[in-house]
Amino acid sequence: MRKLSIFICTLLLLNFTGCEDKKTKDSTPIENTTEIYGAPTGSTQNTSRFKVQKKEKAPSEAIDTRIFSDTFVLNDIKGTHYTVTVSNQKVTFKESDKAIVLVTFFATWCPPCVHEMPYFNDLHKKYTKDLLITGVLVHDTIADTAFKSFLAKNEVRYSILKSTQNNDFASLVAKTLHLPHNFSIPLTVMYVSGEYFTHYEGCVPVEMIEYDIQEALKTLK
Repeated sequence: MRKLSIFICTLLLLNFTGCEDKKTKDSTPIENTTEIYGAPTGSTQNTSRFKVQKKEKAPSEAIDTRIFSDTFVLNDIKGTHYTVTVSNQKVTFKESDKAIVLVTFFATWCPPCVHEMPYFNDLHKKYTKDLLITGVLVHDTIADTAFKSFLAKNEVRYSILKSTQNNDFASLVAKTLHLPHNFSIPLTVMYVSGEYFTHYEGCVPVEMIEYDIQEALKTLK
């Protein structure tokens, strides 16, 4: 009986241990294996057993007083250029007129990142008027041809940024959120009228993100 208990405990520990990319140990984001328990419209997926990590705004007394500011030129794979300015927790996309911006940092080698792509497709289609979704490829050396095949295979419909400045942009955003340099991915950040609204570490239920989008829309009325 004692051996059986030890065996069960071992299985539980293995089940909740996250995965880390084996390419580097000091600078590459860690793959966050928290699973999505929301599902696209029409899905009957069981949603009761997955842990969620959602981060709200930090209390004012906990905010770092250092100034984080820079401007980046990030390229969409379709040829669109975005001039993105980061000023502490404020992020603006100069070429976009969308009130809400959802920035998701991902890599092709990260299964949870791939897993959530259909959910972002759904949100992109549903909130086209008010929402800009930008996938920012980080710490990924995939060639352009292979990357285009990857996006086609996963039927990605929202904006995807693949630029030489992606990693620097991601690093600065992580600093504004008080996250480590090798932050977990996927990491998704929501901005409303340029102002930080909330962020999510790992995959989270699409219902949670959509709820926050609707709450953000209320602030714009």
